[in-house]
Amino acid sequence: MPTCRRLMIAILLSLTPVAWGGPAAESVSEEAVRQWIRYLVPLPKQVQLTAAVTVPGSQIAVVIPGDADRLTSQARAELYAALDTEAGRGGTPCFTITLKVGGAEAAPLAGLPHRDQAYLIRPTADGTGLLLVGGGERGLYYAAKTLQQLVKTKAAGGKVQIPLVTITDWPDMEDRGFWGADSSMHLRWMSDRKLNYDEQISHCGVDKDKVCLVRYAPYKQRMIDEGPTYGINPVPVVLHLEQLQNSGLFEAYPELAGKNGRPGSICYSNPLFVDILSQWLLLWRGKPGVKEVDVWMAENLRGEKGCQCASCAGENRNVLETRAIVAAWKKALGQQPDLGLRILTSEETEKSNPRVFAELPKKVKIWYYHSLFTYNASEKPMIRPYLLGAIKEGRWLGVCANVCAIVGTYQPFTGPHFIHFRMNEFVDKGLSGLLGYPVPTMDHVRFNAEAAAEWSWNAKGRSPHEFARSWAVRQGFKDPARFAEWSDVHGPVAWDVYGSEFPSGEKRRFPGKVAELLKQGKLPELGVVLWDVYALPWGDIKSVEQLEGDFKHAARSVELARELGIPEFLQESLVVQGYVNALKALWELKRIVRSGGVAEADKPAAGRMFKMYLEGLEQARAALPAWEAAIPERSSSQKYTDAAVQVVTGMIAEMKATAGELGCAGR
Repeated sequence: MPTCRRLMIAILLSLTPVAWGGPAAESVSEEAVRQWIRYLVPLPKQVQLTAAVTVPGSQIAVVIPGDADRLTSQARAELYAALDTEAGRGGTPCFTITLKVGGAEAAPLAGLPHRDQAYLIRPTADGTGLLLVGGGERGLYYAAKTLQQLVKTKAAGGKVQIPLVTITDWPDMEDRGFWGADSSMHLRWMSDRKLNYDEQISHCGVDKDKVCLVRYAPYKQRMIDEGPTYGINPVPVVLHLEQLQNSGLFEAYPELAGKNGRPGSICYSNPLFVDILSQWLLLWRGKPGVKEVDVWMAENLRGEKGCQCASCAGENRNVLETRAIVAAWKKALGQQPDLGLRILTSEETEKSNPRVFAELPKKVKIWYYHSLFTYNASEKPMIRPYLLGAIKEGRWLGVCANVCAIVGTYQPFTGPHFIHFRMNEFVDKGLSGLLGYPVPTMDHVRFNAEAAAEWSWNAKGRSPHEFARSWAVRQGFKDPARFAEWSDVHGPVAWDVYGSEFPSGEKRRFPGKVAELLKQGKLPELGVVLWDVYALPWGDIKSVEQLEGDFKHAARSVELARELGIPEFLQESLVVQGYVNALKALWELKRIVRSGGVAEADKPAAGRMFKMYLEGLEQARAALPAWEAAIPERSSSQKYTDAAVQVVTGMIAEMKATAGELGCAGR
């Protein structure tokens, strides 16, 4: 860790007066500073705020010495909007905000990580304004974002209270963003939180005349049209290379279809595919604002082989695929020398990843993805030792990880502790990027998405408690302290449940349905994760004491949610409490059901536990759609919780049948 970071990681709240020659300055108390800073997201690395001035909005000027680039112009426009609609229209200004990129004033940023995104804010030497300086264009844009957050909270009645603040700040991770879902519809929201990256799966095809083409649906196209305006790097995705059946590729060139391999496999020994992929890369690089393309490696071969022609059969399929991707990129560089390439790994490539990496030039950026290892909520490290080796070799490595509870079985999860854990692991291990998966929509995961923005920028800043409180302040909740208390009680319990893949693990083949495992006497002990992958039903709950604590805290979560009076969080608490109650009952049943039966003397107790299990799941089933309906200003009416409801409904029916078979129904 650089010395400058060790020294500057804390927030400094200095109470030393500053010299000021502009409008009359008012001192700001330490408590007022603390409250004001809660409006900042992400939290800057270093903040000094001692005083503020109140200025008519019409007498504030935002100036740019010299020519303005696109981002700097956007920064000025956003600042004017945040200050006052009449800002800058009152003749001679009494307060000036100056925006600069680089120069002598940027010298303090020289040794900071990701200097192009670093920035500083300080009062001007003559005492009549603020100077915002970026190490690069994006850094200046982020300086403006920070000031916007501070002044918007204090702008009313034509006047603005402006903090005489000194800030030095920079991100921990170079790239911070999302892929998929509806992230391309939330670009301004993302940029306001200093997220700078977005990916969307594109259509790359070949038409009937053998002409290559690329395109996006309109909502995805916004990533390209609007992303650069907000400092967001738009990166088109070439879909997993075994999933191109609907691209027209094989109709136009049947000779590219893999021989005797899984349908969709490609013959990478045929140089024609290199030509086609290079054309797709060039077509995307030709779009305004697009500088990089991400090629996703094959994902779902399910143990089947790739092409088995004489040239391919003796080679590692993943290595052949990598060589084809790199060859296509190098060919494209002949026409576009600045084209950047990323690749995304998969569960198919996992065992071959060290060999895949060895084929990649150092300039190629790697997103690590594995549907089981990176899409989960388990409380265990995600980044494997061989990936650390790649980082030590100087490779750019990021991770594609979920920010929801479980991908595909959508449920409520306000999880500051979970996101804090994940982002700190990524930052501590030297990852360069976060490619978050915010499904099913940004509305459903807005808390966790903002938490990811917070800690991917400043991992050692706020605690989970303080982040939750600051988030509640930014949402305008009446009792932010109570919300933070609720999140402290609720978040770890929900994390235990979802980290155990309960109930979503019922959809997998392994370890099996819990009702059947109970009847067969095959329910695992607490804390058991089958093959280090399958955690159902309590893989993240490692002791009876932890289970009992979750049971107690889930009840307290419901109480606190009722006190908050916000339906969304009450329904979330009811969902998680229902799951925890079911898990507690299931644990008791494991100790009662022996050799596929229940002793007559134990049947009353078993009956009570079956009833508790079923009532818990019924509570969760009712609360799931109620939670989704309570999400404020939801942009889609689609019922994404239906899949979870369906899983729970099946579990209820199966356990009712098991209770009947064991002679415990109705007891």
